[in-house]
Amino acid sequence: MYSTLVSVALFSALAIQGALAEFTVNTPEIVQCEPVKLSWDSTGAKSYNVIIVPNDDPCNGVLADLGDHTVNHITWTPDLKEGAVVMVSVLDSNEDEGWSGAVIVKQGNDTSCLPGAASSAASASAASATAKSSASASSAVSGTTLVVNPAAGPSVTTAPSAPSSPGATAVGAANQGVLGDDNGALASAKLSVSAILLTLGAVAVML
Repeated sequence: MYSTLVSVALFSALAIQGALAEFTVNTPEIVQCEPVKLSWDSTGAKSYNVIIVPNDDPCNGVLADLGDHTVNHITWTPDLKEGAVVMVSVLDSNEDEGWSGAVIVKQGNDTSCLPGAASSAASASAASATAKSSASASSAVSGTTLVVNPAAGPSVTTAPSAPSSPGATAVGAANQGVLGDDNGALASAKLSVSAILLTLGAVAVML
């Protein structure tokens, strides 16, 4: 099917060249996004208007308007997708017209000149920048995260006890025993018994 369409396109180009062409336009080899030289016969005209047209409708469609030129050759970077079938049309300032043969645009290694390539690159760049920004924000948050060990209990600080005044001695249970006994209350009882015995001894002497 594709080969049939190509054959029809080439036949149409030859028919147009034979019926309309008043001078020769060389048929170039076009590869997408690769510079190509377009040339035609010099007619002695002051200028030449060059356009790229679709092969199936060369009189009504314009794929690329390459402007007016005072010489009979130019270099053009085709921003056409591979597979397109086109022709080069040249109209000189004397209203004479020339046509190239049908050209099938070939695939190349570069697609940067194609429509939409710049916006796709910009979108990819924006997506990359967003990803980097998100990663940086995540890194910053993780760097300030406080990790709490739930097994750790609250920390309690005990204030040091106030020093006791020199010469002061606790009495009773607080002293833990003045006489070296571990029980302060028992030491106090021993003191009372001793006092009673001394008192009784003094009374017996007096008698």
